[in-house]
Amino acid sequence: MEKKLKSLSVVIPCYNEQDVLEHSIKELIPLLEKWEGKIISDYQIVFTNNGSLDNTLNEMLKIKEKFKKVKILDLRNNYGYQCSITAGLYNADHELIVSIDSDLQDDPKKIEEMINLHYKGYDLVLGIRDNRKSDSYFKRIFSEFFYIFMSFLGTQTIRNHGDFRLMTKELVEDLKHYPEQNRFLRGLILKLDNKWASVYYPRRKRKYGTTKFKPVNLVSLALDGITSFSIKPIRFILILGVIMFLISICLIMYILFITIINGDAVKGWASTLLIILFFGGIQNIILGVMGEYVAKTYIETKNRPLFRIRKIY
Repeated sequence: MEKKLKSLSVVIPCYNEQDVLEHSIKELIPLLEKWEGKIISDYQIVFTNNGSLDNTLNEMLKIKEKFKKVKILDLRNNYGYQCSITAGLYNADHELIVSIDSDLQDDPKKIEEMINLHYKGYDLVLGIRDNRKSDSYFKRIFSEFFYIFMSFLGTQTIRNHGDFRLMTKELVEDLKHYPEQNRFLRGLILKLDNKWASVYYPRRKRKYGTTKFKPVNLVSLALDGITSFSIKPIRFILILGVIMFLISICLIMYILFITIINGDAVKGWASTLLIILFFGGIQNIILGVMGEYVAKTYIETKNRPLFRIRKIY
């Protein structure tokens, strides 16, 4: 029995990517046209303009004039990368939905393999980078630390999986039941389906434009992931509090013992000051972690929309 071909939407989130889009579309469109009628019945490209400050929207409109199977979501503001992807997913029209970065450092040819894995029964297919030599040394080190840190604090992630993935329309509809502002899609998708497949590829070098990677973005993403999916930091605080209490009891007993033996108080203002500063620092860390959770809870209670669309082209 011949399999029924399904339609495909490719979601491309963009922020200040005016130098990239023309080149990326020249690579992507021929692939989609080649696959049409063979592994997909139809295709669509969904751009999300995430509050770009350059000429990105005009570049998108030029592409739409040449290629009719293009949909553009012009967001009213920069709502963050994760919400930009979410906007594209929610507004994609076809049965299969792939998200991929506009610079195409994630190999678009792997979409064919993703689609074939879907036909074998997978509703979720993840793109995983098995080689990151094209990334800078600093970025590779920072990314490695990111995954180790996330794993240590109990947040489930797939190592070297970014946001290149295939999902079915049904799975995206399920994603709408997770409306939290504190979005960490790499963790959320694993809550949607525990049956998933993967494709592996070397990450390509960026040919055009400049990278938007900043260490602070990865730190922010890590904080979002940890506070969304783990309470381990709170438990560490509890353990740390118990340890600090036991240390203080031991110090009190030691001071009492020395005082009784020598008949005089223990001297040492410098050491006393260091202890005060040490435990003061620990308390500030505790307050910071607690504050992060409280702040995220406060944001969630406002129930604000994830994104707002100015216009759909």
